[in-house]
Amino acid sequence: MLELVNRRMNLLEQMKENSVAILFAGVSKIASEDEGLPFVVNRNFYYFTNIEQEESVLVLVKGIAEKRAYLFIQEYNELKEKWTGKRITNEQANKTSSIQNVYSLNNFENILGLILDKDGGQFGKIENVYLDLSKELKIGDGLYTTDYANKLQEKYPNIKIENVYPLVRDLRMIKSSYEIEQMVKAINATNSGIGNLIKNIRVGMKEYELADMFEYYGKVNGRHPLAFNTIIASGKNATCLHYPTQTDTIKEGDMVLFDLGFRNDVYCADISRTYPVNGRFNEIQKAIYSAVLNCNKAVIRYAKPGLTIQDLQDYATEFLKAECIKNKLMSKDDDIRKYYYHNVSHHLGLDTHDTSVRERPLQEGNVITVEPGLYFANYGIGVRIEDDVLIRNGGNEVLSAGVRKEIEDIEQIFKTRGF
Repeated sequence: MLELVNRRMNLLEQMKENSVAILFAGVSKIASEDEGLPFVVNRNFYYFTNIEQEESVLVLVKGIAEKRAYLFIQEYNELKEKWTGKRITNEQANKTSSIQNVYSLNNFENILGLILDKDGGQFGKIENVYLDLSKELKIGDGLYTTDYANKLQEKYPNIKIENVYPLVRDLRMIKSSYEIEQMVKAINATNSGIGNLIKNIRVGMKEYELADMFEYYGKVNGRHPLAFNTIIASGKNATCLHYPTQTDTIKEGDMVLFDLGFRNDVYCADISRTYPVNGRFNEIQKAIYSAVLNCNKAVIRYAKPGLTIQDLQDYATEFLKAECIKNKLMSKDDDIRKYYYHNVSHHLGLDTHDTSVRERPLQEGNVITVEPGLYFANYGIGVRIEDDVLIRNGGNEVLSAGVRKEIEDIEQIFKTRGF
């Protein structure tokens, strides 16, 4: 896959001469005495390999006159596969990653030793080793990349340990056409899942029923996993940003906030919508919803290359304050932060809150969210409207434009549900 080859070459170009980069897929962490947490691949490793198998290692070498990639994976183990399932073969790993040099993990330390030989091997004398020093990146039993860095420094005192994370972060912030395509697929699947929730939402349902329904829909329609734990919050619960329990019953007159998304090829969608359970907005619901919707659209119009996320936040804060005063939702002397207490944007990609430098001006190829909200506990109403936006062509493109958010559209969709 040329996409992966280009990513690896871009990283090699950023590395110093006579350097090696080592990226680990990671291993699962312990959940209890006899159970591990589900394995989640280190996204920085996945970005260059498309491999999701734990205990895999990528090595990139930038030598005197040659650049080379090595991939190390678990070797075939008949007994282990009987317990935990099949492992990817060397041939499959080669096809998935477009890396020719695929070896058993048992060969990793030996081959690395030849590369780092103090007298210089086929690549010349290596002076720098780049490691992903992300926090809590576990790569073995009781072993993290920071521990591995110390061991490597002891064994090879002449090399300099560098952190590859900033280089990978900068590459990941700019999305390719392939990445955008995967995110659009995730967004479209999420839109379909939201449509299914609208068809089925009823007064008297439990919030968790909708969350479970959304997850199940993704599993049976394209095997889309969740991008993050689904938030379904009705009534006053929607004033809690990451409302965790989801055990309340949806009542007549409630607004219900959905914050959810599926993945496609690991890439995330992140969408928020807020609907009246009976399909029609009353006056106070309409006033609060309109203020948030107007802000959502205004920030999208405003977002462009050169602005920072803080610029968007400042703009959104002032816009919401003006809307609230205009609609008599607060007085001029009131503090908007009582009703709007989160940020309007974050980067989106392989992670829902994707790696980024938030202070850096937006660039062509960034994908961000735009998610203003208002939360009035006294009315029992929380509204958030979130879209996924690609920064491009001196402005932006709303990737989630197909997810309806206009009041008239929402009321019409509920009206035509067929019951």
